[in-house]
Amino acid sequence: MDINIVFKLSKNTIIVSEIKKDVNYKSLNNTNVINLKELKFSLAYIHENFELVSNFINLVIIKNNITTFQINNMDIAPISIKIANECSQVKKLVFKPDKRLNMELFLLILENRYIEEIDCYEIPSYLVDRLDTNKNVVVHTRNTYNYSSKFMVINSLSSYSDIYYKKYIVISSEITTSDLEEFNAFIHMNDRLKTIKIVCYTNEVINIVISSIIETSKKNITIEINEKNNDLNMIYNSINYLKKTYHKYFEENNIQFKLNYSKEYKNNNFFKAINFKLLTSLILFVVILSAFVVGVNWYEQYVDQNKIEDTLHEIDSVLKDAEEYYSPEDNETDVDYIDGEDESVSTTSKKNTYVSSYYTNFEQVFDTLKQKNADTVGWIQINNTKINYPVVQADTNSYYLNRDFFKKKNSMGWIFMDYRNDIENLNRNTIIYGHNIKQGIMFGTIKNMMSSSWYNNTSNQTITFNTLNKNMKWQIFSLYQINETEDYLKTEFATDDEYIEFLNMLKNRSKKDFQVPLDANSKILTLSTCFSHTTRHVVHAVLIEPSAETE
Repeated sequence: MDINIVFKLSKNTIIVSEIKKDVNYKSLNNTNVINLKELKFSLAYIHENFELVSNFINLVIIKNNITTFQINNMDIAPISIKIANECSQVKKLVFKPDKRLNMELFLLILENRYIEEIDCYEIPSYLVDRLDTNKNVVVHTRNTYNYSSKFMVINSLSSYSDIYYKKYIVISSEITTSDLEEFNAFIHMNDRLKTIKIVCYTNEVINIVISSIIETSKKNITIEINEKNNDLNMIYNSINYLKKTYHKYFEENNIQFKLNYSKEYKNNNFFKAINFKLLTSLILFVVILSAFVVGVNWYEQYVDQNKIEDTLHEIDSVLKDAEEYYSPEDNETDVDYIDGEDESVSTTSKKNTYVSSYYTNFEQVFDTLKQKNADTVGWIQINNTKINYPVVQADTNSYYLNRDFFKKKNSMGWIFMDYRNDIENLNRNTIIYGHNIKQGIMFGTIKNMMSSSWYNNTSNQTITFNTLNKNMKWQIFSLYQINETEDYLKTEFATDDEYIEFLNMLKNRSKKDFQVPLDANSKILTLSTCFSHTTRHVVHAVLIEPSAETE
């Protein structure tokens, strides 16, 4: 049996009732038999033609000067309120059933722009407060008993302001029907909630809470759950499932869960908790310390790099003062710096900032550099790299690991020759060291020499290494990466055979067979730098031009 609704006029009131008996459907909505004193519609018809029906009722109300809208059945209250909301002349709503107004009806009433007075059996006090505060609606109730659910009592929610501004609520037991209604009303009205504490945990309770939070788009909520008298396994499983299911919403809206452990639980798990906290603290300390160390190292490297740049500029000025070109065109060379170790990588052309050492009057340069640092023993330059530096030599191989050309502390160090080498009478193996700096400073571009696109270019295979008394060219015959070892760092050999065996070992390690002849009379130059803590990049070249005195 379909629900049918009748609208009756009585003085200044229109009364809406539900017809609970069968009616003649032919007469319903028949314009030929319309009785303006008693209008009948089926509920289905009203839903399908709401605008038509509401406009018609509104015309009847205006024509008969109706100001009161009386609802006799709660089942038809929602559709009746919606119709009343369209009637600007209706100033009073009357609910005849002795039933409490629920949240659904309250929200519909809030949409009304014209109502000034409500007469009902019962309505929660906080809803009365809301109507009185926001809409200036006077509410008359017939029931003098002020009912509140356990949820409302525990959380002291007796007025709209209590509900609206409440930041912390407690759910102390399973949610009953009345609790659920009040809880939903609270969630919809509250605007400041930060914490929901669940004392008695059940899957039903947590699902109701999460559904309400998502439905009302709440943000920055912490859900506290008591461990005492609850099943921890159920809590863990439920929370993990919810976090997985609503991960995106929880993350975007900062919904968090917190487990409150009882004193008994903490006492029983004291050492376990201490160990966990200690481990957590240690991990946090290590992370913070590591970040601090990285930050300090980065800053020190940044400062040291700027100092090195200043040093290079000062040395560059010494070079410029000593420039003597065979021709201006010859001296201005483009340098291709290879970025990365991929053998297929393309090169990027950059202008060399230093003049070519081949065309420099190093007699004058060395005189000036010796005045600045008496440890100066030579100058090294390699084509298509950033290697273009004066070389120094100290009494130990550790001194210039953390000092620049001017002997000032600097983590990037300088290019230095092995302390065992004799710069006046070259040893069979002259060794030069330098740090592998990421920015390409010092021997930072030796790693690029390991690429076939670099070492297959014949113009790159000659190294210039000049000393205070000699201008020398050296032909590369071997280059490689190797695990940390010192077997290539020998400077003296007992016999020619031992030296030949040494040279063959170096050639066999090379990435490329350069087919450079070597014999017992060969003098070689070795460049060594760290590639990592356990590996080295090494380049070997043989002297190909007889020593030419600079004087």
